[in-house]
Amino acid sequence: MDNSINFLRDEVRNGFYIPTAIKQAWSATLDVLSKIDSICEKHGIRYFADWGSFLGAVRHGGFIPWDDDLDICMLRDDYDKFRQVADAELPENFVIHDYERKDNHWLFLARVVNNSKMCFDLEYLNEHNNFPWLAGVDIFIKDYLYEDEEKEKSRCDEILNILAVADGIIDGQINKNAVLQKLNEFSAKYNTKFPKLNPDKKSEREVAVSLYRLAEKQMARVKPGDTHRVGQIFPWVIKYGSSAGETKSWYEKSIRLPFENTTIPVPACYNTVLTKRYGDYCTVKKNWDGHNYPFFEGQKKEMEEISGESFGGYKFDPKILERDVPDKSNSLKTIAKECVSELKKMLADADKICSGSELAAEAFDELTKLVGDIQQLAADFGTLTENVKGADRDCTVKLVGALQSLCDALWEDYIKVKEKAESGATEETAANNAETDFYKSKDALDKVEQSVKENILDRKEILFLPIGIREWKAFEDLYEKEISDPDTDVYVVPLPLLKKNFVGEVNMTDEEIAESAHMSEYPVELSCIDFRNYDIEMHAPDVVYIQNPYDEANSCHTIPPYFYASNVRKYADNVVYVPIAPTAEFSKDDGSDMYNMRHYVTVPAVIAADKVLVQSENIRSLYIDVLSSFAGQETEDIWKKKIEVADKYIEALTETLGEKADNKSDSEAGESRRKKLLVCIGANELLESTERGISLTEALNSKLEILKESADNIDVSISLYPEDKEEWIKVQDSLAKEIFDAMDSAVSKGYIKATFEDSKDADAIAQEYDAYYGSPSPFVPAFSVIGKPVMIADFGLM
Repeated sequence: MDNSINFLRDEVRNGFYIPTAIKQAWSATLDVLSKIDSICEKHGIRYFADWGSFLGAVRHGGFIPWDDDLDICMLRDDYDKFRQVADAELPENFVIHDYERKDNHWLFLARVVNNSKMCFDLEYLNEHNNFPWLAGVDIFIKDYLYEDEEKEKSRCDEILNILAVADGIIDGQINKNAVLQKLNEFSAKYNTKFPKLNPDKKSEREVAVSLYRLAEKQMARVKPGDTHRVGQIFPWVIKYGSSAGETKSWYEKSIRLPFENTTIPVPACYNTVLTKRYGDYCTVKKNWDGHNYPFFEGQKKEMEEISGESFGGYKFDPKILERDVPDKSNSLKTIAKECVSELKKMLADADKICSGSELAAEAFDELTKLVGDIQQLAADFGTLTENVKGADRDCTVKLVGALQSLCDALWEDYIKVKEKAESGATEETAANNAETDFYKSKDALDKVEQSVKENILDRKEILFLPIGIREWKAFEDLYEKEISDPDTDVYVVPLPLLKKNFVGEVNMTDEEIAESAHMSEYPVELSCIDFRNYDIEMHAPDVVYIQNPYDEANSCHTIPPYFYASNVRKYADNVVYVPIAPTAEFSKDDGSDMYNMRHYVTVPAVIAADKVLVQSENIRSLYIDVLSSFAGQETEDIWKKKIEVADKYIEALTETLGEKADNKSDSEAGESRRKKLLVCIGANELLESTERGISLTEALNSKLEILKESADNIDVSISLYPEDKEEWIKVQDSLAKEIFDAMDSAVSKGYIKATFEDSKDADAIAQEYDAYYGSPSPFVPAFSVIGKPVMIADFGLM
């Protein structure tokens, strides 16, 4: 299980928004997988990712983004070994659901579940990312199939006959006499005994379970050495015959592929297996009909019915739409005005003292103190400005310089007055010089007032509050636009993402909180400010760009409450929410997308923002519909005014989505920029090329030679999937080493770059390259979703 805040943060993967709520479910499910994996490792039991999890491991390096369950499979003999040890080896709170142990689980699969019931114990929640719902891993069983199709069909007919009786008992659709007749028939044919059938539910269930057990025994009756075919008999072989089976040798060797924060075994010839099942499985088709999404929603509804409580998350409060005038009373701008006014008053008082009769000792002492106070106020104001705006900013340097000039002029004027006093100037002389004693200071103060106007009062201030370096990319274009204005001060204050417990408490030290802002990861040129040093009341920015939608509403993490949108807007004129990344376009018919919008759209910061920037009119319309449904249709006009499609934001997003305009001039596009090609070799090629009689090494060398011819125009990077070379060696060590040597040789010759890219960053890497060539891998959907060329390699043609 991954408890890290980075795993639990919202993410857009392959154009699909994955909120924290789904990440919590993933983490809980991965915890179950970890326990299964440990048992299998300890007892030498083989298992493989199956169905969507198999596809996800190969194509996405983890869960399919719009899926949330985890499937594995075992061959029958491995499954039997697992069941023999599982009860003793699994954690005490874990349970196994199957047709014998779980009511209404009339399926030929086992589900390992992380608890016997939903759990709201605080200690449990703290260990499980505040996720109280049951999560599990489905284990499908692959049985050995008859070589003879007729024998297989006959077995399937037998199984269907047995299950028809069992299901008839469960549904109450077969009368008792007919059931007894069938039970006698099965007893004689299979030499087995059944429990006595009494007219009560318990007895009926016992008989139905015994029939399911008999059916499963028939599924297991072919021995491993008697066939080269395997398959999931129920329902696929029963439904489609032997054509639903697979070659047994496909499951003789496995390789572990990345799967979120861990790895999972898949057949080493995974491309062959997936192609057999799905055809062109690299083409993403975002539909998922295997189960209700997400799996925990049914449990939430059940708990709501039982408890009478709502577990729906954030509830709309109309007060959040009330917008007060920002409080600027303690801002630097207000203080600056007050300081200038006070400096004028104090200088006038100094002048007044000098304009009287001959300066007596007492009056001169008063003047001396007043001059000192003026200098101190100027110095304090300069220090405050440096602390608030930053000492190195040009506007600060100019203002502090003006204040220093004032202090210098004031001292010079004061010395002249002192010299007059000490020389015994007459009353007449004093009167004649009354208007000129502090003339330099007055001139300097006029310049301070002008500098305050130019460098504080008339300057616009923009604040960006990113929550991570990946999320910062959504701000980049807006940032470039804002810093291009010479009359604008732009501040970037990275916020830490804080893990919290179920009751909302953050259990982190100050040092851990500071580290979680990851200041060092941001570009140096941003001159980021530590969030602890940014006083939003003092800055009172004109515009604040935010991207954390939740404020307090996320069940797992938060940001410092000081930077909640509800607090920020007390002092800022405009709060603008920008999503963390663009999504692919979707419609109301895309159920998983629409469900997830409930998590990242109907939340406080989005609602409290003065403006929400989105990527398209389509997405704007969806935001309006979702928010209106959440807050009441009477609020629809509010969202229509608040949610905008901003040109600059679109420009940034369309480039991210691969829609950058082609009509730019060469100079604009970067005429000298070399094209970048990413080549990826998948470990599936080790076995699959051999089975096809292809020399993978020769094929690869041939392709590398072709790429060499383009080395002057194209930068070629080569990657492995999986990146772990040890996994390759386990599959076929000698051939794997030949591949590594061929790659190293190409690198040493200078026409290939050694870049073993991390597939977990596939979306980010796809932004850096112009095209992809190679084996199926998580890079394929990453390139495809942003419209960049993808060619799946056929190494037989190399």
